[in-house]
Amino acid sequence: MVDGGWFYLFRDIAVFFATTMLLRYFLFLIISPWYLVKEAWRKFKFRAHHHKPLLHRAYRPLVSVIVPAWNEEVGIIKTIESVFDSTYDNVEIMVIDDASTDKTGENVKRFIKSSKVQNSNMSIRYIKQKHGGKGVALNCGIQKSSGEIVMTIDADSAIQSQAIEKLVNYFADLTVDAVVGNVKVANNQTFIGLLQSLEYLFGFYYKRAHCVLGAEYILGGACAAFRRATVFNRIGLFDTANKTEDIELSMRIKYNGLKSCYAEDVVCYTEGASTVHGLVNQRLRWKKGRFDTYVKYRRMFFSGDKRHKKTLSWFVLPLSLLAEVQLLFEPIAFTLLLTYSIIASDYVSLALGTLFVAVTYIVVGLFSREFRPGLLFLYPFTWPLFYFLVWVEYLALIRSIGMKVRGEEITWQRWHRQGIDT
Repeated sequence: MVDGGWFYLFRDIAVFFATTMLLRYFLFLIISPWYLVKEAWRKFKFRAHHHKPLLHRAYRPLVSVIVPAWNEEVGIIKTIESVFDSTYDNVEIMVIDDASTDKTGENVKRFIKSSKVQNSNMSIRYIKQKHGGKGVALNCGIQKSSGEIVMTIDADSAIQSQAIEKLVNYFADLTVDAVVGNVKVANNQTFIGLLQSLEYLFGFYYKRAHCVLGAEYILGGACAAFRRATVFNRIGLFDTANKTEDIELSMRIKYNGLKSCYAEDVVCYTEGASTVHGLVNQRLRWKKGRFDTYVKYRRMFFSGDKRHKKTLSWFVLPLSLLAEVQLLFEPIAFTLLLTYSIIASDYVSLALGTLFVAVTYIVVGLFSREFRPGLLFLYPFTWPLFYFLVWVEYLALIRSIGMKVRGEEITWQRWHRQGIDT
């Protein structure tokens, strides 16, 4: 049976997918450390062009922080408090309640009357709307706010005190249209929490590579900001028909040739899914929304349009789609590869994959924003967890394909909140 041509065919396909993905992540690992050099060079050019080294301090636009909420009584006050604790105070906060049935509105109204708000230079406004979904809530906040910079924060998140001040420094460069922050999972004391914490750590490290390549195309709603004049006034508001409205707007920004970047020093903590069921539903939303977005902006793949970065159209996007195809065949491919390795006593492929993961731990531990050499010691105990995450992603992929075939849509999902402790 080992000699069967079909077996070797599938084995070669599995090796092809594995090699392609390893090459992709290997290139990202090489490119990512150059993020710091690129950012330093961008700031140098900006200051040299304007001949004003202190221009960042003089630039203090009004920042509108939009907080969409639906049944977020557990964590929303922590979110709002983190904004009020900011070192940057030229801020207006718009809390848009999407017809919550819990104590979200009651908690926010009580906070508005507190001394913390009364003694602050910031303003806060609470608006309750009919249930229309997250995209509708975001658009309501944008339309009723007036800030030059619009920042979105999820109601289960909290920003570091200097996050907005550092964010504004990026927008002092008028060539920057949108910025995505560095999101970290706060509730990492459980198995599910630890898994997501490591995933976010590695995933946002790879955003460095996207930024270096000018191919940052996912501005997550947990912590993102936009220049009102060049984004919302020019290309429109969030697409309420797409349930991953943040991904759709991100792709629309790149489709129209606007500049987005990753701000590693703008840190936001978020609450990850606390159960396997919640994690699967979260990834289902991401998968379904991403597929819908890829279909909508399919012309960006291998595009010759001058507005589209070639690194995004010819490298990052095709490889991201190939990764989904690989995931679809992951169970069969891994089983065949493992079976072949055992029968033929050829463990080179498995050894290379394991070694690469170890190298990833080393590189991220040494070159990430927070120097974490101890990350390597977690490697023997945590790298098998990523196989569990592959299983979660696989379930989400299969369900999203099924929903696409049946023409079904997903709604603003209800999570079991526990709150975060930053």
